[in-house]
Amino acid sequence: MILLTVLGAVDDGLSWSTAADLTLPPALWAFVGFLFALYLYGTLLRRARGTGIPVSVEALAACQEYVLGAGPAARLKADLPASERAWDVLSGEELHFRWRPFRGRRSVTGTVTFDDASGEARMKIHADRNLTGGSGLRRASAFVALCQVVLLVSR
Repeated sequence: MILLTVLGAVDDGLSWSTAADLTLPPALWAFVGFLFALYLYGTLLRRARGTGIPVSVEALAACQEYVLGAGPAARLKADLPASERAWDVLSGEELHFRWRPFRGRRSVTGTVTFDDASGEARMKIHADRNLTGGSGLRRASAFVALCQVVLLVSR
C-alpha cells in the first residue's frame, strides 16, 4: 500500500493533493489504532476492577505472578476445582490447573504454591504461545485469567 502510494505520488508530481494522499491514510490508521488501544486498556481496567491488581505494561506479559493472603488462599483449594473455567486441577503440595480466560478452548496454565508458615499462596499463570501471539485481549490472557481467579476466591 505504501509502495503504491509513493509510486502514485512520483508519477503525479508534487502537489497539495499528493501531499494529502501521503499523510492522510497513515494519520487515519494511527487514530484508529489509538482508539483500539484505549478500548483494550478500558477492558483490562474493567477486568481488574475489585482485585487490587494494577493495570500496567506488565499486563501483557505471558507470565503473571500474584500473592494471595491467608483467607483467599484457603478458599482457593475449594473454589478452584468447582469453577466451570478450571479443569485438570491437580492438588498436592502445589496446585496445578488449566484455566480458560475466554469463551474458546484455549487456556492458560496455573501453579499455586502454599506457604504454611504465613498461610499465603503464590500463584503463577503462564499463557500458551497461541494466546500471546495475537493482539488485543488474547495477548493479555494470563492477566485476564489472574484477575478471574482472584475474583473467584475474593467473593
